[in-house]
Amino acid sequence: MANLTLALDLEGVLITNAVSQFPRPGLKAFLNECQAMFGVINICMFTTVPERRFRQIAKQLVSDGYAPDWFKTVRYTDWVGEHKDLRFVSSDINQVIIIDDYPPYIKQTQKHRLIEVKQYLEPYSHEEPDASDDELQKVLVKIKDMMASRNGVIERR
Repeated sequence: MANLTLALDLEGVLITNAVSQFPRPGLKAFLNECQAMFGVINICMFTTVPERRFRQIAKQLVSDGYAPDWFKTVRYTDWVGEHKDLRFVSSDINQVIIIDDYPPYIKQTQKHRLIEVKQYLEPYSHEEPDASDDELQKVLVKIKDMMASRNGVIERR
C-alpha cells in the first residue's frame, strides 16, 4: 500500500518503559521487517515520551544492538490533547496504522486503524521481562493481514 504510514508507540510496545528500557524480544527483527514493508520514511514514533528522551532511548537501543541504525533518526510525531489523533501523522487517517498497548489514547473514531498489542511490562521483582514474549511477531501478522485486506479495516481476532 503506497504511502501507508506505521505509527509506533514506545512504552509497553517496543520497550518496557522510558525508565527501565528493556527491549521487547524480537525488537530489531520487528523494526527491520517494518522497514522492509513501509520504508523508513513511512514509519514514525507516536508516543507520550518527549522527543528528546525518545532520541536518548533510541540511541541506546541502537548502541546495544537492539534496534537498527535508522531507528535513531526515525520520524517523531508531536501531538497535543487527550488522544493520539492520527491526523497528526497524516491528513488521511486511512493511510495510517497505529500500534499501541493503550486503546484509550486512540480517538474513538480512529480505533479501526489500531493494532493493539499486549503491554510489555517489567516485573515488579526487577527481573528482566518475559523473554518468551512474541507480541511483535503477532503484530507483524496483523499488519500483513491489514495490508492484504481490500478496505484496510483491521479485523479484530
